[in-house]
Amino acid sequence: MTAQATEAGATFEYEEVHGIDTSTRPLRVAHGWDPEAPEWMTADTVIIATGAAAKRLDIPGTGDGPNGFWQRGVSACAVCDGAIMAKDTQSFVIGGGDAACEEALYLTKFASEVHLVVRRDALRASVVMANRVKEHPKIQIHWNSNVKEVTGGDRMEKLI
Repeated sequence: MTAQATEAGATFEYEEVHGIDTSTRPLRVAHGWDPEAPEWMTADTVIIATGAAAKRLDIPGTGDGPNGFWQRGVSACAVCDGAIMAKDTQSFVIGGGDAACEEALYLTKFASEVHLVVRRDALRASVVMANRVKEHPKIQIHWNSNVKEVTGGDRMEKLI
């Protein structure tokens, strides 16, 4: 995507932005290390990409470090990691909302089977999303269930 945008004439500036003056065109963007004395640049278009933080569960074995399996079988992003981590595997998604259901549906492209672990006896997802998940032949829903621990060797091997 970056290459395509560059070919079309876009430039990328990765800066800490302190403010945007939208009263003029082109837009004026205050940036730099010192918010009290910012540098200014102009732009016809500004895309604000603030990112997102993965919602990690406090389950033993899911964290970073030698006792955790983060990025060694545990992930919070099916789109980011699914093609690599889930290929031809039984994959697990924890949750019952729209985000968990979307992740489970996406993983069906790669995984041999997707297990959706839901704490309650119903999905919180929208009716349309819930129906898609319930009707998908590769998704098995585990109602009233919790994951208590993740274990393994070099990679995650088991959910308890």
